Amino acid sequence: MSLETPLFLFLFLPAALGGFFVLPRRARPFVLLLASLVFYAMGEVSALPGLAASILGNFALGLALERSRGTDRGRMLLALGLAANILFLALAKYLAFAVSALPFLPAMGVDAVFGPPPLGISFFTFQAVSYLMDVSRGGIAAETSPVRFAVYLSFFPKIAAGPIARYATMLPGLLDPRPGLADFAAGTTRFAVGLAKKTLIAGTLGPVADAAFSPRPLGGPLDMGTAWIGLLAYTAQIYFDFSGYTDMAVGLGRVFGVTLPENFDHPYVSRGVREFWRRWHISLSTWFRDYLYIPLGGGRVSPARVRRNLLVVFVLCGLWHGANWTFVVWGLWHGAFLVLERTRAGRVMDKAPPALRHAYALLAVMLGWVFFRSADLAQAGNYLAALFSFRLDGLEYTWITSVTRQAMAAFGAALVFSLPAGGLFRAGGDIVARLGPPGRGVVFAARALAPAALMLLSVMQLAAGTYSPFIYARF
Repeated sequence: MSLETPLFLFLFLPAALGGFFVLPRRARPFVLLLASLVFYAMGEVSALPGLAASILGNFALGLALERSRGTDRGRMLLALGLAANILFLALAKYLAFAVSALPFLPAMGVDAVFGPPPLGISFFTFQAVSYLMDVSRGGIAAETSPVRFAVYLSFFPKIAAGPIARYATMLPGLLDPRPGLADFAAGTTRFAVGLAKKTLIAGTLGPVADAAFSPRPLGGPLDMGTAWIGLLAYTAQIYFDFSGYTDMAVGLGRVFGVTLPENFDHPYVSRGVREFWRRWHISLSTWFRDYLYIPLGGGRVSPARVRRNLLVVFVLCGLWHGANWTFVVWGLWHGAFLVLERTRAGRVMDKAPPALRHAYALLAVMLGWVFFRSADLAQAGNYLAALFSFRLDGLEYTWITSVTRQAMAAFGAALVFSLPAGGLFRAGGDIVARLGPPGRGVVFAARALAPAALMLLSVMQLAAGTYSPFIYARF
């Protein structure tokens, strides 16, 4: 089950809201836990024991770390906890990749006996690791309530595709979830915006990207025009798909009185790859910074070790996304640009005109998406070759079949909403409101009716289109 399916929107969510607001306030953590476990089971019931084992094991380890903080036993327990979590993630997600990449493993009797990785395993495992490390460092106290801890790891709005929440961020809402009317209104508005991003923009542009990235494009060999249209579509699709999910998760969190971290800050306005990673998937990039890059020495070591640290971090960042060489290369691609931006060439680029720096960052990120989207390295190589082939023989077919009026409208909306347009909309609302009571009435009506209109349009799109799961739900 996903956040944008009719089953979730019209059955699960009303039932969860009803139980949350009707039952006594002291029962709310239990309602959230029950809703989260039911949500997870409806998505992948066979993975429920693995999630339960992670919850119980990390809860017990947290209490033990609290009692042994600063001692050799505490350091041993932390190492044990980190190893157990990483091993769980590796066996569930990467064993098949390791067997295929290392031919000697089958000869030693190692085989990929696991099926697909459990839903959201990368997200809840990284949350568990951050919790154990924060408890060990003394940044937070270990949770004494198994119910609250279980909600922290399994909270249903974020279990499938994040964001990766720190325990300190969620704790106030877990202790006493008391959302008010303003929280409910702001949360439902945020949810409606996220659903519209997913269905109206990402859902519309997805088929355009799929057609270009298909192993056998219907219009014949991939030409330059089709390749760029497909890459532009995927660049918009992955942003609005993932940021749409984040908006829905953050909005639902606020409705239930639980704070979730922001995950995006208009990444496509970046003027460098380093800035891009301060704006894209913020919860993941800060996790790698705080729990891997800084422990490796961060930027305080020699330049050679800094470059090594960056490459190590981004190779692992690529692998976090999936067990495929394409993700490894994607991680190396970004790591290489981050290394480059710390050299003399990066300092020269910092002095270039803003438009040139923006074009550089956007081109670097978009070419990186080729590896991220491709099924294998061979397809990625063919796609990159097509981008610079200067052949346009299939463009007319693509334009007729894929670039519909709806797709062009989605491209336009993607361009507008990739920019920080919120300030412009607020400024426009303020200008209209200054016209007096009629203007204030228009602004009030727009703020009240816009979320409902977005929800209606999104549901209509869902009813008319083909179901497409969130891209990051498979990570």
